[in-house]
Parts: sequence; C-alpha cells; structure tokens
Amino acid sequence: MTDTSAPSHVEAPVSNTPMIVVAILLVLGFVMLSMLGSGQTDRQLNKSAIGVETLGAWLDDQGVDNRLSHPRVHPSAEQLSLRILPLYDTDLSAYTTTPETRDEHIIQDDLRDILQRNYSLKIQEIRSIVLMPKWRGGLNVTGIAHEQSLIPIGNLQPLLPQLGLHSIRLRRSGPNFEQLSSHGAEIALFQAQFFDARTLPDTCKSVVTFGKDALVIACKQADDRPVVYIVSDPDLMNNHGLKVAENARFTLNFINNLRGTDERPVYIDRSSQLLVTVERPDEYQEYERGSDEFERFFTYPFSLLWAVLLIVLAMLFWRGSRRFGPLNASGGPSRAQSKRAAIAAKARLLRLSGNDGRMVADFVSSQIEDLAKRNFGHVTSGEAEARFMALVARRHPKLAKEFSAVSDTLMANPPEMSAHQRHRLLATYHSLLKKVMEHHGPH
Repeated sequence: MTDTSAPSHVEAPVSNTPMIVVAILLVLGFVMLSMLGSGQTDRQLNKSAIGVETLGAWLDDQGVDNRLSHPRVHPSAEQLSLRILPLYDTDLSAYTTTPETRDEHIIQDDLRDILQRNYSLKIQEIRSIVLMPKWRGGLNVTGIAHEQSLIPIGNLQPLLPQLGLHSIRLRRSGPNFEQLSSHGAEIALFQAQFFDARTLPDTCKSVVTFGKDALVIACKQADDRPVVYIVSDPDLMNNHGLKVAENARFTLNFINNLRGTDERPVYIDRSSQLLVTVERPDEYQEYERGSDEFERFFTYPFSLLWAVLLIVLAMLFWRGSRRFGPLNASGGPSRAQSKRAAIAAKARLLRLSGNDGRMVADFVSSQIEDLAKRNFGHVTSGEAEARFMALVARRHPKLAKEFSAVSDTLMANPPEMSAHQRHRLLATYHSLLKKVMEHHGPH
C-alpha cells in the first residue's frame, strides 16, 4: 500500500570531507611556517647584539656607500671595494644541530653554518674583514654578556687552522673592559678577545696591537689574492660593540683607511652562501634556468606568503562549510518541494489560529488533487478531481460513494462538526484512501 502523505525531510549524512580538507591545509601551512626557521633565525641573528645590522646604518650616516647582503641580490665582485664577513661557526667542516630547548639555545656555539669552500671563495674574491666568533646563543637568549655566554677558547681551536692560522693562539682578558687607542679613536671591549701576537704565522702581521696581543691582523694569501683582515673580537664592529666608547669611530676610520680613494660600496656579508659573482668578460658563460629558479618561489620570504595563504584558505573553507553546510541532494522536483513547503506553512498558520477544520479540508483537497493529476496528468483542479471520482465509481461504486461522501464532508468543513467527529471522519478517510490507492494509485 502506498502512503500519499508528504514524505518527511531526511537530513543527508554529514560528510567529514570539509574537515579533512581543513586539517590538511592547516598542517601544510604550519609545516611551511616551521620550515622558515632558518630564515627567521638569520633575521633574528642579524638584529641581535652580536649581529651587524647597525653597521650598515652607521656607514650610511657617515656617507660611506655600503650594501647589505640579500639572498636575491648578486652583486659583482668588481663593483665592491671591501667585504665585512662575521663568522658564527666554530668548525667549517661540520654542521650544527638545531637546538630544541632553551638550554640548548643558550649553550649553542655555532649560530650560522658556513662551508669551508664558501669561506675560502669569499676571501679570494675581494679584500675582506673577517670577524671571529666570540659569543654563544646565550647572549641572544638572556641578553646578558656573562662569562658563561662566551664560547670557550678550546672550542675555537678547530676554526683557527681552517682560517689559515695554524700556530696562532687566542686569549681573553677576563670580565672587565680593555681600552686602547687606534686610528684616532678610543676602543673599549668587554671580555676582550685577542690574538697572541707572538704566535702569528709569517704570512700575518699585526695591524691593531694591544701590548703583546693583536686585535686585528692582516694575512696574505697565495697566488696574489687579496689580503684578508681578521678581527679577533667581533664586538669591535657588531651591533653591541658599535655603541661602546668610540668603537664606531674606529670602525669608520679603519674602513676608510683600507678603501683609500676607492668609492665602491662596502659589502656587509651576512650570508653563508656565495652571493657575489665574478665577471669574466673574455669568457662565454651560458646561463640555464633549472629547478633552482623555481625553488626560489618556495624559499623565504615567499614561503611565508604560501604558508599564510594556506592557513587563511583553511579558515575560509572551514567557515564556509560550517555556516552554509554541505550541499543537500535534491529529494524531488523543485516544484513539488515548493508546494509541500507552501502547504506546511499554511498548515502552521491554521494551527496557530486554531482552525483545524480548515487545515484538514485543505489537506484532503490537496491529496485528492494530487491523486487525480498523477492519473490524468496536468489538468484543472476541479476537472481532475471529478474525473478521478468517476474513474473510481466505474470500478468500485460502493467504495467511490463512501470515499466521496467522507472526503466531501471533510472538505466542506461544516461549522457544526466537532473535533471528535472530524478525527473520526479523518480516520475513516485514511482507511478508504488506502483501498482506493490499492486499485487506482499510480503505477
């Protein structure tokens, strides 16, 4: 038997796909953010007390043209007069592990790895001022220049031969300020770090001397390559040191003395990569685009943009799926859905107004009209109902008579009909309707 009452709306099962997509986008976004650790660490190091970010601004104020290294800019060696290269690596042949805890950050000696080959090529390209490492990561974490924040002298021993200083020794003066005059300025250094001038190799000479020690040495390289100047204490030129005494004036005078009349820019090299190019106009150099060119779109700072885009996209996708919900499958023709919605709305209004009789009359009328249209197609309401009743009467006269009488009474909704009588007639109507549908329902 077929039930012609309006089918109740069944909610489509909620899909987990939107949440899975959101989770994937969020994971990808945060993974890319975590991959930016090296870029962020470099930026933090450059701006920290032991970085050299301030040096460029100081030279600009004094009218000295300079360039800060940038991973996307590759200046020509012929366009530069001098390179300033701070070292934060105590062993150029080994890689440091990334610290995970605060304590590991504090005792970390190597803050930026540089390969031995890259260092050697850098100092061969142009004259260079190399700043020795001195401080651990503890100075950046705590902000305190304590003795425990110093790299132990013994930990610097592997670096010295790699810089060509095989026999040289380092020493520190202790927890106080050492002061000396040089190049028309008063220098002051805390926990000063010096080369023992008595242990200098034959290829090096002291440029800035402090008693039996040397603060700056000049070393020759083989094959007529440029002289390299090595500063034992980086506090002479780093962000912290430039603010102490007249260290900034010394740095300016020392750089101008090395440059002489050369007005080409000073290159402040904060990168462990080879960014300076060497021009060879007499040789043909073919340039090919490889995978490295494409990878640049996924390195810092572009990777930061991709990561943020993924996270924002995940949030928008989540908001859209929660606010509007998944698409519901259509349960039938839109016209039928609209009709059911209209009937439901009208029934609610009639129920609220207490007019149950009118609601029952509309319900019966709509149901018989729907049965007639299913049998005879799209015709006018009155004609369809009459033809349907005539069809039932030809086949089952008694059933048609009873069904017609009950349905007519319900649709007429006489005012004297009580609620009890209406409910009894409605039950009889449903019973007769089932018999009608068995023989005359659509197939």
